[in-house]
Amino acid sequence: MQKKDYRKRNDNRIIIAFLLIIIMTLLIVVLALRQEDESKKVAFVFHSTILDYYPIESPFKESVSPDDVYGVPVHQQIIDANPDTRPMTKRIIKYLVIHETDNFAAGVGAKNHANYLSYNNTSTNSWHYTVDDHEIYHHIPDDEVAHHAGDKEGNMYGIGIELCVNRDGNFNKTFDNAAKLVAYLIKAYDLDIDAIKVHRDFNGKDCPHKILASNRLDEFKDKVKSYVNT
Repeated sequence: MQKKDYRKRNDNRIIIAFLLIIIMTLLIVVLALRQEDESKKVAFVFHSTILDYYPIESPFKESVSPDDVYGVPVHQQIIDANPDTRPMTKRIIKYLVIHETDNFAAGVGAKNHANYLSYNNTSTNSWHYTVDDHEIYHHIPDDEVAHHAGDKEGNMYGIGIELCVNRDGNFNKTFDNAAKLVAYLIKAYDLDIDAIKVHRDFNGKDCPHKILASNRLDEFKDKVKSYVNT
């Protein structure tokens, strides 16, 4: 009788141990599934946020860093990361947005604006390129957002290009150099002439003032076409 009781108790212990193993296994599986579900939620939120900014109809393209465009020297003076002026937000490129600096002071060319963005900018404004009558400065990688258009669409998808208007500069040459830059970028990012926009297209600002006031936008586009086709 005692032997039978011992065997029975031993069998019960085995069953209990087996049940405990099953329960522990189930708990581990449940916890793993919950962790995986949370990871999926995080991934979904991240993916959804990305899709809000980057529609899937076009792939990302890495920024170019030219040394020159059609013979015009391009200096790479990329500004430091900053949540206001260079948040380092990646994006696709749809537009090439033309601006004018509206700074008429003598001697204030592309280099001066590059130094301003690099060392003295206390505003949230930023852009990708500044062009004058003899050189171009590159400030922010093209595949990153800059704050130049006064509008989410323009900022998110547009490369901001500022033309210098300093009174001692040759604006016609600046105009031509900007057309060369835009032609280069159109080729680099597989865009077309319709990608050329002006600041006014996004928030109504009278910019680029000189080009718009003298009705030279079509002339600018024609220049771009001529360089694209060379």
